[in-house]
Amino acid sequence: MMARGVFFSFHYNDVSEFRANVVRKSRALKTAGNPTTFIDQSLWEEAEKKSPTALKKLIEEGMKGSSITSILNGSETANRKWVRYEIVKSFIEGKGIMLVHINRIRQRSTSKITAKGKNPLDTIRIVIDDSCTKLYFEELNNGKWIEFELLPSINNRLKNSLYFTSGSFFRKSEAGNKYKFSELFNLEYCWVNDDGYNNLPTWVEKAAKQVGR
Repeated sequence: MMARGVFFSFHYNDVSEFRANVVRKSRALKTAGNPTTFIDQSLWEEAEKKSPTALKKLIEEGMKGSSITSILNGSETANRKWVRYEIVKSFIEGKGIMLVHINRIRQRSTSKITAKGKNPLDTIRIVIDDSCTKLYFEELNNGKWIEFELLPSINNRLKNSLYFTSGSFFRKSEAGNKYKFSELFNLEYCWVNDDGYNNLPTWVEKAAKQVGR
C-alpha cells in the first residue's frame, strides 16, 4: 500500500476538545507514512483576521501534495462554511473525499462523547447547467438551496464534453442534473466503531482509488 497525502478538514472546536488530535497523532498515520496536513489553528486565526482570500490561499497551500481530503466530522462540522469550501475545492482539484465521524472519541477533559453530526456532504451540491458547460455550487441554508458564495461556479474544463470526478463522468446527457456531494463521495466511517486507529490507511487508499489516483 503506497503512502497517500491527506488533507484534514475539521471544526476547530474538535481540536480544543482533542478529538481531531487523536486522529492526527494516531499510529495509523505514522506507520503508513501518510504525509498529512492539519492547518494549525494559530495560522488559521491569523489568516481569518486578514481576509477570505488569505484563508483560501492557506487552504490551497495545505492541500498541495494531497491525494484525498478527510473530513473529521464532529457534532457541528456540517455548519462550518470553510469545511464546505474545502469540500468544493477538493472536488475541483480532483481529490478523493471521505467522511470520518469523530464524535465518539471521548473529550479529554470530561471523557464524554457527543451526538453524531450531520453529514457535511449532504449540505452542498453541484448543479450542472443546461448546456453542460458550467458547474454551479449550492449550499443548504435553513432548508433552502442557495448559491455558495465562497465558490459559486466553475467552467466545465472540457467544455461541452465531460467532467471527471469520483470515477464518473458528467456528460451532456446529465445537463441540468443536481448532485449532493454525498451522492458522489459515499465513503463514510466512524473512528471508534470502525477502528480508525488501525484502518485509516486502508480508508485513505480506497478514497484515492475512487477518483482514479
